[in-house]
Amino acid sequence: MSGQFGFADRIKLSPGRVPAMASKQNKKAVYSWHLCVVLICVFFLEASSAAVPQTSAPLFTSVDLRVPTSTHRRVSPSPPLPLSASAASVHPEHLWYEAENMRGISSDRRGEPILSPSFLNLPRAKAPGWCINGPGVSAEWSQGGESEWNSIAAAADETHAEVSQEIEVPRAGDYKIWVRYADWANKTEPFGIRIVQGSAETSAAPREILHQEFGVRDVIDPHDEVSMYWGWVFAWDSVQARLEKGPARISIEIEKAGEARRHVDAILITNDPAFVPDGRRKPDFAAARYLRDFKTAHPPLAPLSQSGFTGEIPAAWRRPKISGRDFMMPWNISKEFWALYDKPADERPLYPFASESPEQFVARFKGTQKVPLFDSKLVVPVIYLNDLPEYLKEGSPFLRYVRETKVPFAVLINFGTATMNEQDGKAAFDLLTGELREQFLGWVSGESVGFVWDSAATDLKINSGMSRQEMLEAYRLFYTNALEKKWTGTFHTATGPMWNKLIPAQSASGTSYAHALAEWGVRLLGMETPAVQPITAMRIAFTRGAARQYGGAFAYYHAPNFGDTATTFTKTQNFAGPDNFFHTRYGATMGPSLSWYRKSYFLYYMSGASAIYLEQGYDQFFKPGPGDNPFQLNPLGRITDEFMQFAEKHPDRGVPDTPVAFLLDPAHGWDLTDYPQWAFGMSQRNRSDRALRELFTTAYYPAAVLEGEPATGDRQAFVSGVFGDIFDVLVASSGVQHPTPLTPYHAVVVGGGIKWSPDWSKRLTDYVRAGGTVVLNASQVKGLAPELLGIRSLGTTAEGETARCLSPNEVPQDLSGQMFRYERVQAKTAEVLIETPSGDPLVLVNKVGKGRLVFAALPDLLGEDERMTPFAAHMLAHVFADVTPLRVSGDVQYLINRNTRGWVITLINNNGVFKPQQGLAQVDRTANVMATITLPSQRIQSASDWITDKALEIGKENGQQVLNVKLAPGAVAVVELVVGR
Repeated sequence: MSGQFGFADRIKLSPGRVPAMASKQNKKAVYSWHLCVVLICVFFLEASSAAVPQTSAPLFTSVDLRVPTSTHRRVSPSPPLPLSASAASVHPEHLWYEAENMRGISSDRRGEPILSPSFLNLPRAKAPGWCINGPGVSAEWSQGGESEWNSIAAAADETHAEVSQEIEVPRAGDYKIWVRYADWANKTEPFGIRIVQGSAETSAAPREILHQEFGVRDVIDPHDEVSMYWGWVFAWDSVQARLEKGPARISIEIEKAGEARRHVDAILITNDPAFVPDGRRKPDFAAARYLRDFKTAHPPLAPLSQSGFTGEIPAAWRRPKISGRDFMMPWNISKEFWALYDKPADERPLYPFASESPEQFVARFKGTQKVPLFDSKLVVPVIYLNDLPEYLKEGSPFLRYVRETKVPFAVLINFGTATMNEQDGKAAFDLLTGELREQFLGWVSGESVGFVWDSAATDLKINSGMSRQEMLEAYRLFYTNALEKKWTGTFHTATGPMWNKLIPAQSASGTSYAHALAEWGVRLLGMETPAVQPITAMRIAFTRGAARQYGGAFAYYHAPNFGDTATTFTKTQNFAGPDNFFHTRYGATMGPSLSWYRKSYFLYYMSGASAIYLEQGYDQFFKPGPGDNPFQLNPLGRITDEFMQFAEKHPDRGVPDTPVAFLLDPAHGWDLTDYPQWAFGMSQRNRSDRALRELFTTAYYPAAVLEGEPATGDRQAFVSGVFGDIFDVLVASSGVQHPTPLTPYHAVVVGGGIKWSPDWSKRLTDYVRAGGTVVLNASQVKGLAPELLGIRSLGTTAEGETARCLSPNEVPQDLSGQMFRYERVQAKTAEVLIETPSGDPLVLVNKVGKGRLVFAALPDLLGEDERMTPFAAHMLAHVFADVTPLRVSGDVQYLINRNTRGWVITLINNNGVFKPQQGLAQVDRTANVMATITLPSQRIQSASDWITDKALEIGKENGQQVLNVKLAPGAVAVVELVVGR
């Protein structure tokens, strides 16, 4: 939230399942002669039915994937699975499509999609055709939210509109087509679903398979609780159709007016008649099923990358100090403090402060040395841009204060402006760039790159026909020029764009722009994560990765919006009344949980944030009633005070240990959540975007599963990932950056579409030769040296639905799933890790120098349903699992830091707290979690929990030192392990 602004006011501010572990008897049966014959027959039958001729590759190709410390002999692979889980099984197909990603959405003259938020209920004249629903708010979020982040809408008086998507039907058969849409009580909202098959590519005339009208009857009882409250409710309705294998086109059409607006969220096409969707819940996708098995059993896998503690913290990971400090909390300071600054000490607060009731604050804390929050040395003042002329005048209390204390300070520029004459402007600029240069942190820009968007209509030279690289360059030019114009006009002197002093704290579009902003010159990257933006740790990985790659730092802009609600104990900013029924509902029981609030502090601090800035700051105190209670910290303030005391007591938090980096194209433009979810506002989602979504939701599994739960700040945002928070994100940019950005990482996974320059081709080769592991797929090899890959392309493709891993001594894994199409290749110098039952290589490992190149023959790692396949997820598990020297088990989110004494492990229990958008949280106090930390390679001298200040008992299991830490629902533990040298 920015000031009093909710999401609707901010649309334009940012352009931007347990593996069947066979018993001994079952294992004997597997090895029995009869069953082996059956299995061999199955394999040969499948080979004879392949789409293309098979390679001469042997049926069982072994690959030794252990870290080479001595010479190993070749070992035969693990036996195949029993028939009940063999390649002969067929899993259902689930094709899920988000309406907001379809083609044909209405756009303006420049190509930006038109937004039509539900609370505005716009007519056709203002929002023609199918539009992006915009920021769904009270009604949507209180129903658990849209299936992902958005949906489409059309006016009640719209009579002609269509959006469509080209799809691939993986198997012929009977399917059920489900659609999730807004079902208005006692009203019609008619629209149709049409499926056409046949095309020029298949030499078949287009044929209509289905044309079904929806929205002409109530699916949900009009007296349903939710329907009575809002007048409409999200509902699922379905129709059956027989589809042929091959390409198809699905469209959502309007052919007549309705009594209510049309609002469509998602479409599911499935051949599983037993699956009935409910709310946001998605079906059991194939890779998710594999990852659930893996998360439960966590079988040991041969590593595909080097692991272990080198003894040194990589230079690129060391945080640069900001104004001489490792961590601070910039704070909006009340103007009343500066007005009182010249009064005697016993008549005024001794520290800069912020409070909704300054008079009560002054009366309570004047002359007092011990003041909650504000006596902390972490607090540094933030002033508002509008007040800059007054504060930078010679003799002003603010100017005297910063000169006397030498404290850093920042200027908040949200929706603000500073008006100065030429003399005062130049003097102010000279102060900021001269005497106060090291103290001036910069311009805090919440959710926006400098608040220059008003000039975009005339100055932003961009259109939907541009490539994403061209779009990104257009934005760079626009922002650079607009910022220079803004600051030059403010100070009446040449200022340049002042990129090095901008602190852009984006929420939506944050992952799209993080690296670009760092390359453009931003040194302190801000980031805001509203409470229900999914996978906070992933967003941190983007921002921290950008900061590390470009030698900067990052800050957390704390703004706890849950859709259009926020938790506040204030009076002046409380919008809980009936006037805000459809939008903007702030209050003590609105917004995210208090657990979300607390977890955010600890996660960001331990993830390496150099600063945490509270967007409001004056919302930490209150005088509760009834009765004459003392002026005191409110629940939010108590949480903040606890955290600040923690941060002051434990400054040696170390640096996050992130052994795996994702490497993306610099103009990827990808974000899970945005308005309108189009890259750079104009480029619609493509296959690369879908590949990135699957890659990151696999890395942070079960994020995509949690996405189907009702939206809360404690589930989608905080994810107890199967691999831990072990990732950074980098980009393959040619701009100025750390000379060896890949060096600190054990493995680099290339994500999405990417164009290799000769420089980056060499960087990858050098990195692998030096001992690194690179993972890429068949769509990412153009421009790379053939010897790096160690394969030969056969120039053909084939289909599959299952795979087997050849890693020696590995517990059998069920890698069957959806249909997928792969590139047929032969191994040259590479060895096969995963193959089809017929022997076609799917994943190969090429040893180059001291490192490895891991190649997947599946383009983008996507099946025909455009979802991650189980074998691709298994390949990534070989890379991600146990890559850190510590192992953490238990259903917890965890982060590992290295500090001067050893290791610091942050543990978060994300279970047991359910806080809807509006209302008090419910707590399941049985949802405790036990986390176990194992450090096999180093001796633990002592262990303690920094939050409780208690020593922890070190146990021993299987010859290894272990610690067990119990966490209550929503709790956080920060455990330091002091290790022997």
